Amino acid sequence: MFNFIFARVRLIVVIVATLLTVAACGGSGGGGVLSLAGVGSGGTGIAVLTGFGSLIVDGMRRNDSAASYTSEAAQGPAIAIAPTGAMLGHSVEYWYDDSGNILSVLISPELAGTVTAVGTTSITLLGTTVDINIDATMGPATSFAGYASLADIQVGDRIEVHGLLKTDSLGTVHLQATLIVKKLPATGVRLTGYVAQYDAAAGTFALGSNVVTLGSATVGPAGSALSNGQLVTVWSNADPSGNAVTADTVRVKWPTGTSRNVTVSGAISSYAGAAGFRIRNMNVDASAAVVGPGGASLGDGKYVVVAGSFDAKSNRLTATSVTVFTPAAPTTVELHGTVANFVSAASFTVRGVVVDAGAATFAGGTALQLANGVFVEVHGAVANNLIRAATVAVHALTPLQAPAGSVLDVGGVIDTYDAATGRYTMTMASGAAIGGTLGPSMFYSNGTAVNFVPGQSVNVSGMFNGGMLSTSVVNFSQAPVAPGSGNTRMEGVVYNVKTSSFMLNGVTIQNNGVTIPGGGMMGGHGMMAGSRISVDVQLSNGQYLATAIRLLNG
Repeated sequence: MFNFIFARVRLIVVIVATLLTVAACGGSGGGGVLSLAGVGSGGTGIAVLTGFGSLIVDGMRRNDSAASYTSEAAQGPAIAIAPTGAMLGHSVEYWYDDSGNILSVLISPELAGTVTAVGTTSITLLGTTVDINIDATMGPATSFAGYASLADIQVGDRIEVHGLLKTDSLGTVHLQATLIVKKLPATGVRLTGYVAQYDAAAGTFALGSNVVTLGSATVGPAGSALSNGQLVTVWSNADPSGNAVTADTVRVKWPTGTSRNVTVSGAISSYAGAAGFRIRNMNVDASAAVVGPGGASLGDGKYVVVAGSFDAKSNRLTATSVTVFTPAAPTTVELHGTVANFVSAASFTVRGVVVDAGAATFAGGTALQLANGVFVEVHGAVANNLIRAATVAVHALTPLQAPAGSVLDVGGVIDTYDAATGRYTMTMASGAAIGGTLGPSMFYSNGTAVNFVPGQSVNVSGMFNGGMLSTSVVNFSQAPVAPGSGNTRMEGVVYNVKTSSFMLNGVTIQNNGVTIPGGGMMGGHGMMAGSRISVDVQLSNGQYLATAIRLLNG
């Protein structure tokens, strides 16, 4: 299905890229982020999500207004998900058209399983060392979901890891994490790496320290033949027996066919000069490529984005451009969207990403103007499970004044709805009305289409054009917070769950004796680290007290 979309990408000419150092606080971005803008015939990419506005992959801002999203995070085939399911640090494979617009995105984690060791700068699972990165010049810094930091990870935790496979001077492969997600207990594992010691007759191969048995496993995309050196992802519905893994599905992650336009990010290995090095085990010839920014050099361990033409038969990527991330142009985070979950300048979200702008420089407005619905542009750096904003540009004080083509996340109550046309109107918390239309491929959370009726409280996401919101996601919520009640509503992934308190979006919240539907504070099917919740809070004597807590789907 989606796994096989590589076969649909057209064959024409190589991608041409232009490196732009964008200005701080401007409409085109800032904070030292590099933009690699491709033109030409479209193609495929393997990257890390570093921002939203529409979608930013390794500093490249691409329009995803018509993109479909799927995820391999669960066991088995990829499933369709809402665009709002994409998270900072996700490993993705994407397909783009001849204008650079994204057609489809596949979220594809490298590892899923049980932690067997925790160190001061790394963890181990499935025999793979996973390094935590805090240096933005070496690639996207590690984000956490369901944890405050590395210190909270425990042996025996089940986690999902996205990241960059790196090969050291001894040839040992390890993973530099871009995102670590706390998962609920389950069986089965996922591992990604380079095929070695492939024995077709025995139906086995090595993946790191693991021995994979194919048995009756499905190998894709259709027509793929395994060989040593290939980058693959393996799913097993069973836990390993020692280092033995029985595969249920194996997917070759390289593009198939020949002469494909490809944009790939990763760390350089086996560097022998511009004409010979590797990215994700692809052989790269950058002898005729434009290397930027000016003065940047190539070498082992450097984090780069390479664009060019890939020939699968020879496993060679002929580069037309190479972007090297340096101290002058690191992989900073860029967010464009409406403020949500606002508690203070030090705790709010933009496009689902938690932001601390307590020490940020503001343009176009002030920190005092921040509130739910304000449209902002944020640039900053990952700090564990949130973004420390360096700059915040205020572009609009209400969603109705947001720039055309912006993606908005807006909460309110439905006033009118015409099922025949899909048009609706909604009153936002500010009292202002906004109109929208439900798109052809809708995603509903915590409810279904039948719940979309006047009087229902919702949060909607979509593209804003011509004063209308072309809606793609509807999240049904409880009754809106009453104006003047002193309550604030927050949603997100909970962590640091204790008997009487927990953390959400960088804020410590006291449980305050609130009963949680579905279970208690910890364990069972109640709230635990990694659960997605909605909580109403009230500030009292410097503490945030919960007045209602609800478990959410997704």
